[in-house]
Amino acid sequence: MSDRLNQILNDTLLVIESGKEEIFYIAESTRAETQRLIQELAQLRQEIVELIENVDTQQKIKRRMRQKLMEVSRDYKRYTETDMMETYSQAKDAQVTLQLLQARELQLRSRRDEIERSLRQMQNTIERAENLMTQVSTAINFLTGGIEEINQIQNIEQRQEIGLRVIKAQEEERRRVAREIHDGPAQTLANIVLRLEIAEKLLELDPKRTKNELNDLKNLVRANLQDIRRIIFDLRPMALDDLGIVPAIKKYIDNFQETYGIRCDLVVEGRERRLLPAMEVALFRLIQEGMTNVARHAFTIDSKIILQFQEDWTKAKIIDYGRGFNPKNALEAPGEHFGLIGMRERVEMFSGRFSIQSSSGAGTTLEFSIPFKKEESDQT
Repeated sequence: MSDRLNQILNDTLLVIESGKEEIFYIAESTRAETQRLIQELAQLRQEIVELIENVDTQQKIKRRMRQKLMEVSRDYKRYTETDMMETYSQAKDAQVTLQLLQARELQLRSRRDEIERSLRQMQNTIERAENLMTQVSTAINFLTGGIEEINQIQNIEQRQEIGLRVIKAQEEERRRVAREIHDGPAQTLANIVLRLEIAEKLLELDPKRTKNELNDLKNLVRANLQDIRRIIFDLRPMALDDLGIVPAIKKYIDNFQETYGIRCDLVVEGRERRLLPAMEVALFRLIQEGMTNVARHAFTIDSKIILQFQEDWTKAKIIDYGRGFNPKNALEAPGEHFGLIGMRERVEMFSGRFSIQSSSGAGTTLEFSIPFKKEESDQT
């Protein structure tokens, strides 16, 4: 039965991996098409601005030719028949040229609106694809990292307890991501939509001001894209899959220092090695949560992370030199210090150890240890 279950899970993983590649292809193809449309849209907007100027000029020519035609008609005795025919022909040509320019303007505006709609749809497709890739990666890592551990558990109550903890962790992650998206990209996108509507109204009245507004919007979109990519990295850093825990932490520290202005030193002790996927995710999340607490509560400009690779354990310390607090009170008040409670529970899920050393004005040291390949040591 166990072999059959493993075969089913492995087949499922292959299907999910294949789906992940398809999603990535869709996202990249859509992103490339988006860039092409953005360039076309910029050129199109420039053509519209130039065409509007030509329409204005042609309208003046048309009014001048109509005025001349009225003068010729009113004082026809002063002009020859040839002059009258030439004036009529010029007035007609001016009107036809104006109609052609106006038709071209409508055509370009229609194409512009079509491209803008396509860009919104493509951006939505890219975001959905990135979200799907994140979810698929999470599912893959959960299956690959959790199959071996789950297969070792025979007690039904233990399985239920682990299931509840997994669900709880997932819900906590969903709430965190929802809060970050609501406070960041969602608010910015709403602002972008509003300013685009204003720019659309300004386009006919003040093209120069509209161009400045669009440049500001372009910078705003770039900043929003950076926020979205940061959220995606927080969900599942690609370096964690490709290179391991240490490069992923280094990249996180770079982003952390840039975001919060808090210097952080990383010290790696022992021989670096790849861990089980579930362990790497757990370590990264613990360090991420610990550093978030430093940024929010420590009031310091200096911190340190010590990562130790031992034979049977992987240990980490997060040290800050801030204001400190009372650890006992913090752990007994989960409503106010939910992050620390979540860290302790995550460590306990891996049968690890968790401790806090802190006092007022003396900084804080968070220390947690996770056993390395605990299932093998139990069998020996």
